[in-house]
Amino acid sequence: MKGPYLKSIIRAILSSLALSMYFVLVAKLEYKDTSWRAIILHPSMQKGILYGFFLFLGNDYLAKWVSAKYPQAKDLGRKMVLFFTCNITLTIMVIFTVNAFFSSLFHGNKSFMVRFHDFVSQQHVAYYFQTVIIALFISIVFFGFHFYKRFRDYQIKETQQEKEQITAQFESLKNQLDPHFLFNSLNVLNGLIDESPKKASMFTTDLSKIYRYVLEQKDKSLVSLQDELAFSIAYLNLLSLRFEEGIQIDLQINTEQHIGFILPLSLQLLIENVIKHNVISLKKPLLLTIYRKNDYLYVENNLQKKKALHGRSGIGLRNIQERYAILSNRPVHIQETDILFSVGLPIINEVVS
Repeated sequence: MKGPYLKSIIRAILSSLALSMYFVLVAKLEYKDTSWRAIILHPSMQKGILYGFFLFLGNDYLAKWVSAKYPQAKDLGRKMVLFFTCNITLTIMVIFTVNAFFSSLFHGNKSFMVRFHDFVSQQHVAYYFQTVIIALFISIVFFGFHFYKRFRDYQIKETQQEKEQITAQFESLKNQLDPHFLFNSLNVLNGLIDESPKKASMFTTDLSKIYRYVLEQKDKSLVSLQDELAFSIAYLNLLSLRFEEGIQIDLQINTEQHIGFILPLSLQLLIENVIKHNVISLKKPLLLTIYRKNDYLYVENNLQKKKALHGRSGIGLRNIQERYAILSNRPVHIQETDILFSVGLPIINEVVS
């Protein structure tokens, strides 16, 4: 016999004996003239021992079955309803079976159907009801504590798993920033080398400063809006070196609107997304507008998609959406019309630890 099953049987025996001893003491106090032997060997006491044994053993297995069926912490209500419903059914079945064992149901001169009818007629609903109430009370005390402990254990386990999952997911997303930023920056630099080596030299100097910011901020969950704006303005200046009049930037954020926090490099990634997916030329200048509205930071541009990239989604926008989904319950606003593309980043008022 396996260890867990043997332990369950031993616990059932000890529990039924302990409960029976309680009833023996109660009976002795009420019937003082009756000997201990007579009380212990009384059929009612023997029934009580069997009641306790089978009910405890049955409820022990029942509790394990219900816990396996509804393992999630959020299913505590369903678990309790199912357990106590089955508990009532089990109690009635145990009482009926034990009573049948002590009756003349299985022996006598009458036919079995007659004996069965006589046995059923001798059962009293009030006795069953009273025993069910007692069994429910005991189950609430013993198995209610068991369920509550399992509930707390599952809560702690789920919280730890969720925290580990979010941490791993967030680290994975952050690790996308370095190669993505460097790849796009090198593309810009490559274009400047052909067009203007002097501008390329200036770009390289400024790029080292910007990349230092990337290294400083990439491990943070949030950065101040003021720092991100300052960094993005420097990056916009670099783009202006390359595209000159081909890009027109309208920054509509005053000093009083610098309050709050956003995801690090999120504004810069949006700007990269605009540059990557739109045609930029002197004949068709790109109009880039950055403004704040209703605790959102918006980046808008006139839509003039590159045909070669039409229908493709870049890593930048996906990265922002996924990171915001982890840290905030407010979504990233994305709107596209025939002439305009807009993305709104939620501004967070408190730093997330």
